[in-house]
Amino acid sequence: MLLTRRSIFTLCRGTILVVVLAGLGLWVAAGFTWHNHWQRVQARNTLIIAIRETDGVYVQYDQTMAGLEYDLAQLLGQQLDIEVQLFAVNDLSDLYRALAAGAVDMALAGTSYNADQQAFTPGLPYLMTRVGLAREMASTAPELDQQRIATLDPISHGSLSARLTSENPALEMVLTSAGPAELMTRIDMGGLDMALLDERDFLVMRPFFPNQRFDPLTDHLRPVAPLFRNQRDRSLIDAVNGALRQLQQTELIPRLEDRYLGHTRDFDYVGNLTFERHISSRLPEFEAYFREQAEQTGLDWRLLAAVAYQESHWRRNAVSPTGVRGLMMVTLTTAREMGIDNRLDPQQSVQAGSQYLASLQRRVPRRIQEPDRTWMALASYNVGAGHLEDARIITETLGDDPDSWIDVRRHLPKLALQEWHPYTRFGYARGREPVVYVANIRRYYNVLLRVFPAQQFVPESLYTDRLDTLPMPGLTVTPGP
Repeated sequence: MLLTRRSIFTLCRGTILVVVLAGLGLWVAAGFTWHNHWQRVQARNTLIIAIRETDGVYVQYDQTMAGLEYDLAQLLGQQLDIEVQLFAVNDLSDLYRALAAGAVDMALAGTSYNADQQAFTPGLPYLMTRVGLAREMASTAPELDQQRIATLDPISHGSLSARLTSENPALEMVLTSAGPAELMTRIDMGGLDMALLDERDFLVMRPFFPNQRFDPLTDHLRPVAPLFRNQRDRSLIDAVNGALRQLQQTELIPRLEDRYLGHTRDFDYVGNLTFERHISSRLPEFEAYFREQAEQTGLDWRLLAAVAYQESHWRRNAVSPTGVRGLMMVTLTTAREMGIDNRLDPQQSVQAGSQYLASLQRRVPRRIQEPDRTWMALASYNVGAGHLEDARIITETLGDDPDSWIDVRRHLPKLALQEWHPYTRFGYARGREPVVYVANIRRYYNVLLRVFPAQQFVPESLYTDRLDTLPMPGLTVTPGP
């Protein structure tokens, strides 16, 4: 056969290709393996999560971080037996950019998603909420035409935003990267008419904006879930979903919901306005006493102030029909036990009430974790430690957790029912009262935490990385518009 120069070149090129492919085959046979997403996370022992920085999701309180999604991230790390690295973000556009680029493994935006959105893959829902419009209180809802409306989440709320615009051509949809607090502040100041956001965000901020209301745009609840980049590899999604199922079965997620959203359910518009007014007009007279007892007992002075407001609305001469009196509404027996002789003296009243509350907290079994431990001590302050223990026994008898405030508060009202008295040691009590009592204090305390943030040094170890510091060359996050 006659070989031309061209055919020789083609033959050589083919031979080289075969040799290269054979070399690759030997390399693969020698131990090279492809790793899926979850395996890569395990190899680096770090799950990288972008998280929205806002109240109720992730925020700094005093010397620690808190929020439903913050706690959820920690629980996921424990369940998956892996370290969690959080990157906080204020602008949701940046969060979505980072997720789409693969700069993070997953995101906890904390907003509801539309089942029709295809920008990202959602995991299992851990929360349900409605989406709607926050606006100023009015006797009738205003027409949407001519309104200035800002959208909190450009992805999750995008379809509703588009629907509102198509149905109301004169409506002005404002582009912004603001969070719920800023949006509701702009409504308060007249810079916006409405804000399109989730009810969970509105409820957290409502105590600070009592003149605003929430109008739902949908009748159904929408899911809140972790978000993942769209890809065929579902290994990480499956791992996280498995962890979420375990957390749901152990009721840890419902407890998170109660911790961060439980106090937002019932809202007294007039009472909240009165409380805010009394923070300025009444609290300054007694603040030093609360701070003094906080040093003595180890309790937060803002919690003590919240208890005093629930008891007397910060009135030094308050007297109840049952004979309890003073700023902390101390009984005569408690006053004697705590070593005070004048319950109407505000300093003595705060001393007795604070020390009594601290003693009740010490009586709560040590295995009970915070914040349940504090809620149960508060319930004891109101209804008595014996009645609380009766309620815990009923709770356990019915197969629920006597160390969980969510379960105990559900059974406390049974103390008023005769059929349950044979199962109690201390008999009848108005069991619904401590449930309301604790819920009110939680609301007051939450407001005081914001009005009086701690001025203490925050260790550098508690700071979360910012989203623009992601340690991934070539995957920098472009600032939002």
